[in-house]
Amino acid sequence: MKIPNATTLAVRRVCQSLLCILLLSPLCAQARNEGVDVIVTDPFANIHSGAGRGYPIFHIVERGQTIRLLKRRTDWYLVETNDGKTGWIKRDQLRSTLNTDGTGVDFAGTDRADYLARRWEFGFMAGDFSGAQALTNYVGYHFTPNISTELKYTQAFGEFSNSKLISLNLVHQPFPDWSVSPFFTLGYGAIDISPNSDIVQVEDRDEPVITVGGGFFFYLSRRFIWRLEYNDHTTLTTRENNEEVDEWKTGFSIFF
Repeated sequence: MKIPNATTLAVRRVCQSLLCILLLSPLCAQARNEGVDVIVTDPFANIHSGAGRGYPIFHIVERGQTIRLLKRRTDWYLVETNDGKTGWIKRDQLRSTLNTDGTGVDFAGTDRADYLARRWEFGFMAGDFSGAQALTNYVGYHFTPNISTELKYTQAFGEFSNSKLISLNLVHQPFPDWSVSPFFTLGYGAIDISPNSDIVQVEDRDEPVITVGGGFFFYLSRRFIWRLEYNDHTTLTTRENNEEVDEWKTGFSIFF
C-alpha cells in the first residue's frame, strides 16, 4: 500500500478546509442583514438611477415609507424600497429621516453600510517573520460579506537571509457586522529564500508554502480599517521535514 507523503497530506487538508469554508459561507451570508432600515419623513424623496443629479428620476418615495440604506457615495445613498426598487437618493432629501423605532438617524453611522458592502480592499502591513522584519502589501476582493480572496506580497529582511513570499488566500469573516471582527485565512503560494552572501554561502531556495492564519479587523471610520494578523506558514521542502514559519503583523487598509 502506498503511503502519501507530507506534501500530499498537506494539500489534502487545504482542499478539505476550503470546501468546508465554501459550504458554510452561504449560511453565514444569509444570517446577515445588510443595510439600515429608515422611515422617510420628508414629503417625498426622488430616487435617481445613479449617484448624481444628472441621472434621471425613476421613482418617488413618499412620506411614511420604509427604505433600506445600502451604502453611501459622497452625499448620495444607495437605497432599496420595500417593493425591490434600487436607486440613489441625495442626502438633502433625508434630513429628518427616522429609524424604525422612531429615533433620529445618525448618518455618520451609515458609513458602516459602506464597510459591510465593500468589494475592493488595499492594505499595507508590517511585522515579524520568524525573527526577520517583514513588510506586506495586499489587494483583496470580497465575494460576499463573509468570503473574500487576497493576493499578498511579503518581503522579509533577516540577519542570515531575505525572503519573498507571494500567496493567494481565502478569507472567512464569520461576523462581518462586528466592529472588531475576527477572520480566518487559508492560502497557498511560493517563497524565495536568498541567503546573505556575505554571511553564508548557500543556494537560493524557491519552494511552495501553505498558510493558515487568522486575526481581527478593526473598523475605524470612513474607509479605513486596522488589521491585526497571525500566520503559520508551512514550507513544503524536498527534504524529510517541512519548515514552519510564524508571522505576526499589523497595518492599515482602505476599501471601496
